[in-house]
Amino acid sequence: MSHLLRLNQMKNKNYYELFPGVLTKGYSNAESVYIEDDLFVFLRPAIKNGYEPFESFNRFEIPKENWVQIISGFVIIREYLYNHQTTELAEYIQPHFKTQTESFLKKYLKNRILIDEIINDLITWIEEQLITNECITLIGL
Repeated sequence: MSHLLRLNQMKNKNYYELFPGVLTKGYSNAESVYIEDDLFVFLRPAIKNGYEPFESFNRFEIPKENWVQIISGFVIIREYLYNHQTTELAEYIQPHFKTQTESFLKKYLKNRILIDEIINDLITWIEEQLITNECITLIGL
């Protein structure tokens, strides 16, 4: 079972949408996958390092070669998150507001396995999409 959400599973609008290919239509697409904002903070550093123009709440068509680098970053973050305690994690997560860091760290401890599974699911989804697409569009909703 995938931990990436589909359109019919969204409960609110605090998600990041990943659309396979170039987005030529509106947002909230059935072929997209969605990641909750609270979990995205653990993925954001790898995306930012692999694609420097990235910033929250925008739309980016990220090329295949950048996704390869981002996936490597996901693997590093997953291993680091799994092997370190919360006091060492503050510099590796990037919530939108610094005051949220402590609450995200507490959520991480409760969701350590979930985050690992989401990263695995996301890597698999990205690799499958890049077989037929030259980019994946990332949209902060």
